[in-house]
Amino acid sequence: MKARPIHATPGPLEPQGPSRMDPTPSSGPAQVLDPRAEPAADMVQHPAPEGELGLRGWVERLNAQGMPVFAGTARDLSRIAASDGSSAAELARVVLQDAGMTARVLRVSNSPFYNQSGHRISTISRAVVVLGFDAVRSICLSIAVVEAMASGRGKERVTRGMARSFHAAVQARTFAMKRKDDAPEEVFIATLLYHLGSLAFWSFSEELADQLDAALRRPGQDPRAAERAVLGFELRDLTRELTHEWQLGELLEHAVDDKQDEDPRVRNVALGHELAAEAEAGWDAPEMDALLDRVAESLYLPLDQVTRLVHANADEAAKTAVYYGAGYADSLIPRPRSAKRPGAAQSAPGTGAGADTVAEAAPAPFPEPDPMLQLQILRELSGLLETNPDFNLLLEMVLEGVHRGIGLDRTLFALLTADRRTLKARYALGWGPDDVRERFTIDTTHRSRNIFVHTLEEGESLWVTQPPEPRLAPLLTPQVAALTGANGFFVMPIVVQNRTIGLFYADREPSGRPLDAESYTSFKHFCQQANLGLSYARGTRAGGRT
Repeated sequence: MKARPIHATPGPLEPQGPSRMDPTPSSGPAQVLDPRAEPAADMVQHPAPEGELGLRGWVERLNAQGMPVFAGTARDLSRIAASDGSSAAELARVVLQDAGMTARVLRVSNSPFYNQSGHRISTISRAVVVLGFDAVRSICLSIAVVEAMASGRGKERVTRGMARSFHAAVQARTFAMKRKDDAPEEVFIATLLYHLGSLAFWSFSEELADQLDAALRRPGQDPRAAERAVLGFELRDLTRELTHEWQLGELLEHAVDDKQDEDPRVRNVALGHELAAEAEAGWDAPEMDALLDRVAESLYLPLDQVTRLVHANADEAAKTAVYYGAGYADSLIPRPRSAKRPGAAQSAPGTGAGADTVAEAAPAPFPEPDPMLQLQILRELSGLLETNPDFNLLLEMVLEGVHRGIGLDRTLFALLTADRRTLKARYALGWGPDDVRERFTIDTTHRSRNIFVHTLEEGESLWVTQPPEPRLAPLLTPQVAALTGANGFFVMPIVVQNRTIGLFYADREPSGRPLDAESYTSFKHFCQQANLGLSYARGTRAGGRT
């Protein structure tokens, strides 16, 4: 997912003398600064030393340098969740912009916890339908934080912190489910991010980490006092600031402030972390026995049942960490002797213990044709058509099939406006940081004549080659060339009940790979599925009104 660049001053500004760019003349002629020239050594801004950053400085540093991708992901997901007009299709679209995130979300979606039916989930669109909006949002945030921590310095404290966080999150989610919580995934992500400030500091500190580590190792040292002495603030305060800055949710805010009286759900978060920490001292310790008594009382369940539950959760937490790409945390999650390790349990290929000791292969820069995935997505589309399909989700699934299944770099669906005078891109995948939905606006009146208007009027699917057929060459106007590039493309109209409503477009312009007949046939097949689905959906709605 794209990060939103945040340009922040890396530290407090020091009082300065007259600027070198001050127009006030001194002696001699004024100098004209060449913007292409390298800045003079004394003009280069260096990041402030960590000891001078302060709390706000650390937030700005993590925004700009440490965790910009996570920050952008969190804000995108928060915006979608907060908007009444947001749909499952919009969430799917955000995930699909990042090939790595897409692969990891599908991996987690097919884990035993989420996919208990055993029917493989092949598309993000389908994952949102099957698992629900909140679950997929939680999965995305969890993956994003794992990736952010992996890109840091990876110190021992980060590894142990991630292990404890996953253990606590799985325990807390189960407690929430036992309490019939409406959104247990919110509890999971709030628990996972409960020590976000600490994890971020240990991952990205370059100067103060060793000082704080030494202070914390002193016998009898109070951790919060050590943090205040070395940093000038507590890492809990950094979590609070990041939660607000990145809009990570009210539950996490309440948990950081320990508002158990105002928000009973905070108790799940607190108990999860307390249990995960206590387990590291030993499952048979007297303190653990006392804690299990409290958990049983909190859940209104017999002690023996709660004991079996939390033991199973510890095993599940280790498996969960592996599925999320944090396999390094697996061995650090303490399990009772009765619990099986992930390697002993039957697991999906590549997801057993130690699966992440070797780095995952980076996703290909452009999607490769995958006939099996095409077939799986077409089956999911057929299954969707048996329900009352959502217009937006159906189109998103078709685009996902064209992009990930056929291996076309860019694809979009454009819809005619109500007055049929303008064709505007509504959904798009693979177009990079610029939003093609803002640029793809085609005048369809008699004043405009181009390949897209021709497609709508003639109802003709086209494989436009380079050089084009002589009959099509006049239709490749400068506006079309600016949108499509120098290579060929596919385009096909969408006709619902004998009325053209828009079109699908796809190409391989970014990679420069050639188009081929097999890809064109598959492209038309997916578009025909969209035609069927939209016609069925419209007919169903019309039937419901009569």
